[in-house]
Amino acid sequence: MPKKTRIKRFFAGLGILMLVLILGYMVIRPWHLHWGATPEEVSQAMPGDLEHIGWTRAITINAAPEEIWPWLVQWGQGRGGWYSYDWLENLFGFDIRTADRILPEYQNLKVGDPICMSSSFCPSHVTVLEPNQWLSWQALDDNGDPVWTFTFGLTPVDDTHTRLIVRESFDNSFMPPAAVVALEIPDAVMELKSLHTVKARAEGISQSVFTTPLEIIAWLAALVVCLTSLVWYANHDDNQYPLLLSVASVVVLLLITFLFPPLWLRIVLDLGLLAMQYSFSNRVSTTAL
Repeated sequence: MPKKTRIKRFFAGLGILMLVLILGYMVIRPWHLHWGATPEEVSQAMPGDLEHIGWTRAITINAAPEEIWPWLVQWGQGRGGWYSYDWLENLFGFDIRTADRILPEYQNLKVGDPICMSSSFCPSHVTVLEPNQWLSWQALDDNGDPVWTFTFGLTPVDDTHTRLIVRESFDNSFMPPAAVVALEIPDAVMELKSLHTVKARAEGISQSVFTTPLEIIAWLAALVVCLTSLVWYANHDDNQYPLLLSVASVVVLLLITFLFPPLWLRIVLDLGLLAMQYSFSNRVSTTAL
């Protein structure tokens, strides 16, 4: 196949994948913005709500509010961390270290205390602190008006189960909708991991040191299948199967990235993609022979 044709097929395939990625994100977006939350939780008022509610997410924790609260009040850089992907946050110099135990020295949080993103950047301060129920902090603009609110809510289900709700809301005059949409993409990745980590900590479940590496490998495996299948598509003008496999890989990447499925399900999805890729590879080898 002429080089020019291969290049055209590559970029045509890439354009199709980008279209699938955009359309797929539009479909999946309502789910990750309200991940785990009931309609009642999405519509309920929470302390500090601003004019634009960006997202409301929730998770059920097998613990009472007073068992979850200590993990929340030590939130923040230089304190208990963000309970998310420390390695990713530290790539940007945030110096985050997520605690695996309750730290007594950070249990005396007060209204007005800063919540820092890095050692030199503390844009938010605690505005609401009602033990075992509400914890909220806000960032202010130069006039002292709130432009962003982050709120945790704890709602008991029964004596041993609690709903942990997290909401972020914004001032549209300071954060235009396009900026909020750009923020929601990395926020979904970090926040869903945080909710699961807090759940595990409060329930006393020890997470394996292999969990995060396996999550990374699962994501990278889907990406590698996507890219290698695209290259195969560009070099085999008589077969559309590699392009279909690339499209399937994009769908898997969207699911893994924004819906935080169980690790075992991510591995199953990846094995399915790899099996399909192996089948195609054998088919190409047989044809060549």
